[in-house]
Amino acid sequence: MTLDFSTAPLEGRARLDYWREVVCTTFVQYEMDVPQPTSAGFRGRVTAQTLGDLGVARVVSDPHTVFRSPTLIRRSGEDDLLVNLAVQGCVTVSQQERDAVLRPGDFTVYDSARPCRIVCADPFELLVLKVPRPLFDAHCPLARDAMATMVPGDHGVGALFAPFFHSLTAHSAGLSPDARARIGATLLELLATALSERTDSGARLGVPRAAHMDRARRYINDHIADPDLSPAMVARALGISVRYLHAIFRAEDASPSRWILQRRIDRAAGLLANPGRAGRSVTDIAYAVGFKDASHFTRAFKDRHGFSPREYRRRLAG
Repeated sequence: MTLDFSTAPLEGRARLDYWREVVCTTFVQYEMDVPQPTSAGFRGRVTAQTLGDLGVARVVSDPHTVFRSPTLIRRSGEDDLLVNLAVQGCVTVSQQERDAVLRPGDFTVYDSARPCRIVCADPFELLVLKVPRPLFDAHCPLARDAMATMVPGDHGVGALFAPFFHSLTAHSAGLSPDARARIGATLLELLATALSERTDSGARLGVPRAAHMDRARRYINDHIADPDLSPAMVARALGISVRYLHAIFRAEDASPSRWILQRRIDRAAGLLANPGRAGRSVTDIAYAVGFKDASHFTRAFKDRHGFSPREYRRRLAG
């Protein structure tokens, strides 16, 4: 059975109150921030169904942000993994010092038992898969470190998972319970393979290289605010050569310099999306994430997100 929830029949503040209830009932308990200019006329719709023990939903909504704080996590006691696949708009999922910026077709997974933030800066459409932890651990035992890792939907196994997820949300309503459960199991297998392809560097690089890659990423995350952070600095800290560092990243179709730049931009996007940092200037945020030049930051941010840092913040604020 498919359940359909919409704010359309309601008016004014009742729409937002209803939306909070729908989101928290369908998925997990969240705290929510909504841009004030849209609060009175907030529009949102969720269509939800089950595939065996899995929950599947399509969300179409005006911009807003949801997050789970440590206090809320302790109070709610929920323990599920959630997969977000962007259909329209840009969605940023943040967890464990990572920021997965999702464009249409991209997806990521996050853990409801850990603090997280999901920022939807524009009107958006999102597919959500809710997986109980025992089921996730059984199918995706190697994906514990994949939280908030963006998986592209245009190549690799992600190019199989994304359209399959789209199709089942559109065509599974009339299927028998047994068929729906089987389809859910297939979806989980595709998810596990896509996450493994994206994050299980050990399988492709060998354990020593995988360990160095993990250490390199952690070092970059921990020192992202240092304007002097560079591949040479990372290699020196890890006790390896710069050439070897480049080889490790090249095996992941990346480069250390590019990864540092992307992490700085993603960290800046998280600061710009945080209402508690609304008083900080764009220039201050640029310097806080390691940029030496504000104009370079603006160009790099626009190249990645499609609009300037100021416009990004303005859209979030409504």
